[in-house]
Amino acid sequence: MHRYKGTLTVAVLQERPLADEEIEELREAFTEFDKDKDGLISCKDLGNLMRTMGYMPTEMELIELSQNINMNLGGSVDFQDFVDLMAPKLLAETAGMIGLKELKDAFREFDMDGDGTITIEELKHAMLKLLGENPNRKEIEAVVREADNNGDGTVDFEEFVRMMSKN
Repeated sequence: MHRYKGTLTVAVLQERPLADEEIEELREAFTEFDKDKDGLISCKDLGNLMRTMGYMPTEMELIELSQNINMNLGGSVDFQDFVDLMAPKLLAETAGMIGLKELKDAFREFDMDGDGTITIEELKHAMLKLLGENPNRKEIEAVVREADNNGDGTVDFEEFVRMMSKN
């Protein structure tokens, strides 16, 4: 696959906010460990909570978290702090799972004139906007050629999905 494909996939996904279901999953887990219902969990409980959610933090990670929590958060974590700590882990876990909504949103970003296809110029503009890179025309043509299954010189949504979903 062309060198830009993985970078484009990451650029499309990295800005994704946590989904409502993910926040609800975090809330349920947090509530379970908030024994005295004061909206806070102790630093010690954080490691156990992470383990029940399937994350296996190393002792070093727990020490770093603990130091951060003790210095910045008074020795305990409220729900928002917990979300802030866990969001990167959840997003990293789901980075390989691109949903149809994310693909449609990304396709709309690339398809600037809304005609249902991505041209070489649109892809070049999108890469500059998303990646801050200005690849040369030959590189862009190679990406389009690789994705363009029907040979019309553009990338339609089906081709875009196939391109973004390839390993």
